[in-house]
Amino acid sequence: MKVVPNFFRSVGMSLFFLGSALFLFTVLNNWLGFASAPWLSGAFWRVYLFFAVSGILLYILITFRRKNGD
Repeated sequence: MKVVPNFFRSVGMSLFFLGSALFLFTVLNNWLGFASAPWLSGAFWRVYLFFAVSGILLYILITFRRKNGD
């Protein structure tokens, strides 16, 4: 039954990378001002940072959880 933990690990890593990329993109947009999309405004960087932290925590909790025999 390794399908479920592997699925959640991949979801965690996807959230982490997506949140990190969007956070960096938003910070660069605030510095350089290359787009005027509302989802790239300064208020959304907290949401993207939350996604990145949640994703890495999900990955860590699934990867390093205790097994029944340990």
